[in-house]
Amino acid sequence: LRSYLRDESSRLRRLRRFYEKVQTLHQDPEASVDNPLLAFSLIKRLHSDWHNVIHNDEASSNSQALHAGLGELEQELPGAEDLDGAAWALMRLQDVYALSVQGLAKGVFQRAGHPPLYSPSRRVSLSADDCFHVGKVAYDTGDFYHSIAWLEEAVRLFRLSYGSWNLEDRSSLEDALDHLAFSYFMAGNISHALSLSREFLHYDPSNQRVSRNVAKYKKLLEMGEGASASPLQRPNSTRLQSRDAYEELCQRPREQVGLDWQGCHGPPPLLCLPHALLASPPPQPAPERLLHLGCSYETNSSPYLLLQPAKKEMVWIQPYVALYHDFITDAEAETIKGLAGPWLQRSVVASGEKQQKAEYRISKSAWLKDTADPVVHALDKRIAAITGLDLRPPYAEYLQVVNYGLGGHYEPHFDHATSMKSPLYRMKSGNRIATVMIYLSAVEAGGSTAFIYANFSVPVVKNAALFWWNLRRNGDGDGDTLHAGCPVLAGDKWVANKWIHEHGQEFRRPCSADPQD
Repeated sequence: LRSYLRDESSRLRRLRRFYEKVQTLHQDPEASVDNPLLAFSLIKRLHSDWHNVIHNDEASSNSQALHAGLGELEQELPGAEDLDGAAWALMRLQDVYALSVQGLAKGVFQRAGHPPLYSPSRRVSLSADDCFHVGKVAYDTGDFYHSIAWLEEAVRLFRLSYGSWNLEDRSSLEDALDHLAFSYFMAGNISHALSLSREFLHYDPSNQRVSRNVAKYKKLLEMGEGASASPLQRPNSTRLQSRDAYEELCQRPREQVGLDWQGCHGPPPLLCLPHALLASPPPQPAPERLLHLGCSYETNSSPYLLLQPAKKEMVWIQPYVALYHDFITDAEAETIKGLAGPWLQRSVVASGEKQQKAEYRISKSAWLKDTADPVVHALDKRIAAITGLDLRPPYAEYLQVVNYGLGGHYEPHFDHATSMKSPLYRMKSGNRIATVMIYLSAVEAGGSTAFIYANFSVPVVKNAALFWWNLRRNGDGDGDTLHAGCPVLAGDKWVANKWIHEHGQEFRRPCSADPQD
């Protein structure tokens, strides 16, 4: 675009010089066709110079160069699916964090009556055309709950700027009014649909389709239909029963999660209130359980940890969840991200006996063998040391590296299989007994790991590893491990998952004397 502007500016400068020369000659009182040289210049100019200027293909060449430049990059640019996905991401953030559309359009990430969840250093606002596109994505799927909110904001912004035109806009006030009116009609609010349609006709009175809609809405109102519309219900596309609990956990402010490893003081055993306890006021653990929550240096009877013990923060008792601080270095995290980057693909979930993409898991992932790099091999040894479990094939899966981009999330799910038909059993090594999730990056807001039934959440702690048992000692799945990855509100979230299976762990985590345990 810069080259195109430079070339076009040069062309227009030459065109202006020609214009100024002609204008000067016409305005010169001493210029007379009695002068044969002037007469010749005039005849030549009228015969050929003007034709050369008018039919010059330089403008076309410049335009073609711009098109060619775009063509070279087009395969690398976002497609329609990416744009629609970004729109759904904004709607997801709107829902999960209870953000107002008008606030989002102004660049404010705030719930009514609460401090901002995120305060960017540079505020970016959305245009009327931006809001229209988000609303149109919802409109095209019949989601009028979201289309109304975003199209209302588009209409408001278009009204403020009516009469001005932006080169990049693909929509107008009339488009927004048209789609918003039909959204209200489909939502049952016919009187408002009529009002918006009349406003549309004020700008485009010859539109026959909208005129017919106005007549139709009048007739329906005369018949007593649509006089009082019931409030729109937000769609629950994934039929998530625990949606309210999940979103409440995601909305808890990070300010309540203040302690890191530096907050634990004194000689071992170190005492501090864990992240999750600070993040989750109701319900609090019983006083006797608080005694088991704290920070400690752990060797786990492993020679590997003797010189550098693991920094363990006990997060929760039931389910058993522990956070290991400074589990990896910055350099190791960057190496793992670099190894996974070229292989990232849209994450899939288990569906019956197959695996498929799903809207309730938005991320990209790649799998790394321990032979991919010495860093991955060292990480496997470190995980084996802190967990005391056997990670040799086929007792553990390859390291899964996941990148959660714009609004990336994973709605409530279990890591362990809940059906014998699950693809997880293809490894012939039983169910997933434990999860180790390593945070490879920090985020500015959002992205917490929320344990739904246990009612606590753990924020992203860069370079830390979160560990929990998925199965009870008797081999049954632990229902309290239902967890979710909250949408990333701001930042780039990277995690590495290591799933360990139950076979090979019989003597490392034996059954207890209690069959219910």
